[in-house]
Amino acid sequence: MVDRRSARANFILGGFILSAGCHVPMPPELDLDQKLPCGNGEPRAWVMAPDYEALEARLSAAGFTVEPLALDQSPWGLDGLVVFGSGASEMPEYAEYMQTYADDLYFFVDEANVLLSLAQPTDAETVPPFLPTTHTARRGAAKLVELEVLDPDHPLLAGVEIDGGRLAWRGELGRDAFVEQGGFEVVLAGAGDGSNGALLEGAYGQGRIVLTSLPLDAPEGSDLQQEAFIGNFFANLAGHVEGVCVRETTPIKPTPPPQPVPFTAGSTVFAVLPDTQVYSLRYPGVFDAQTSWIARNAASLNIAYAFHLGDIVNNNTELEWQRASGSMSLLDGIVPYGIVPGNHDYGPSGDASTRETLMNEWFDFDDAALMPSFGGAYEKGKLDNTYHLFEAGGHQWIAVMLEWGPRDAVIDWANAVMEQYPDRLGIFITHAYLNNNDRRYDHKDTSFPQDFNPHEYDTPGGVNDGEELWQKLIRRHRFVFTLNGHVLGDGTGYLESINDRGNVVHQMLANYQMRELGGEGYLRLLELMPDGKTMHVRSYSPLFDRYLLGADQQYTIELDVE
Repeated sequence: MVDRRSARANFILGGFILSAGCHVPMPPELDLDQKLPCGNGEPRAWVMAPDYEALEARLSAAGFTVEPLALDQSPWGLDGLVVFGSGASEMPEYAEYMQTYADDLYFFVDEANVLLSLAQPTDAETVPPFLPTTHTARRGAAKLVELEVLDPDHPLLAGVEIDGGRLAWRGELGRDAFVEQGGFEVVLAGAGDGSNGALLEGAYGQGRIVLTSLPLDAPEGSDLQQEAFIGNFFANLAGHVEGVCVRETTPIKPTPPPQPVPFTAGSTVFAVLPDTQVYSLRYPGVFDAQTSWIARNAASLNIAYAFHLGDIVNNNTELEWQRASGSMSLLDGIVPYGIVPGNHDYGPSGDASTRETLMNEWFDFDDAALMPSFGGAYEKGKLDNTYHLFEAGGHQWIAVMLEWGPRDAVIDWANAVMEQYPDRLGIFITHAYLNNNDRRYDHKDTSFPQDFNPHEYDTPGGVNDGEELWQKLIRRHRFVFTLNGHVLGDGTGYLESINDRGNVVHQMLANYQMRELGGEGYLRLLELMPDGKTMHVRSYSPLFDRYLLGADQQYTIELDVE
């Protein structure tokens, strides 16, 4: 089989593709004699969309001749534009089409054509499957209300109203954006550095790939600025397709990804390990890579503490716990740390149907209690619920670390602990608290998704979700930030709330288990600057020595402290 990702040197002769001494029959549906003309002012578009009629109307008004994209034929050999409408990735036929023709799509692009993908929900398609290896793009949750114009002279923005460097069209512009990209020019984005991209264009061969997070074929409401932008975009698209076809386009200016914020001398770092369950199950070396990196860099980065957010293992088995305890032991005597159990750490096969765990057999309570920072536990002999007292970054801290779906009695204990230390800054850690929609889990709120809410499990003894924990515990005390994992989707979330003292509480979700290898080794690094207030949040992989630079993975917060 020919690797289409490296087959650009191939040439066509007599119905065969000649490449590196092998002869591979050309796809039978490709007939070069029937390739459609271009550059004649009548661009053609082939469309797959949940609302075909709406997208057809937009394209037809712009001057395109529109046809449905044939699902049983390769796009290689068409001339013009292929469009995947907003939400197309949720269509069963889309998945089938991509399984067969994803590579052929960038062959189509290379023949001086344009591929456009409109808004796709992150939970249906994180990475477009048709991208060549020269390009990367990853969607993530990011609420867009206004857009920076990074290239006002881009042909797709001709006639578009721009106000002070931003798109004049403002409002609810979508909740999904491209939080990572490589090889693309970012034309519109949520920030001036190109993060949270909303309109991207990449050059491949002789053609172009255009990605947008804007649902231009399915707009909400009837805003005049919205309609003006959409009308201009599709009209410009028609001219752009013609320009690409006749090789008369401006060159792409690839946007460099945002750069990681450098560490500052004199700062203090907290290392955060979410959801290592797949590492314990399949890739223990990745877990080792994380903890050994923390240990090696403890002195140079002044890593004060490490926090594990739960789901330490996947199936609550002896082998997994042996691996997990071995990985965490690399921190012993170097960096103090605390752990909390997640739902996968409880019950037979990690189903959280009981509160029985092998954690306390592999993480010794007496050893943990010897750490100078260990404050105490809800139950002697068990590390399910603990608190830790330490000094770092010019502050006295208390970290309260609670079990999966904490029981009421545990919350009462935590309240009593916090009352003993009213002057310390609090860090609250549990496995499930903030959702990936930037809202606390709240099983009583039926307006928003509650997938994997602790109340959906059969964990005995009663549970409390995020909103219950906020009301019963967090808002009453001097917690300055919270940490949790557990949640899938894009695995990120952030929320600011005001507690009963009038102070801001920063609430953060981080989870990477959905990535390759169960998380690609990513962990969170919270750098508290020497001023004791500014905190840089980073996502870093010791495995790849790489940072995630999307706006939901790298950002700065200001702790509400004196």
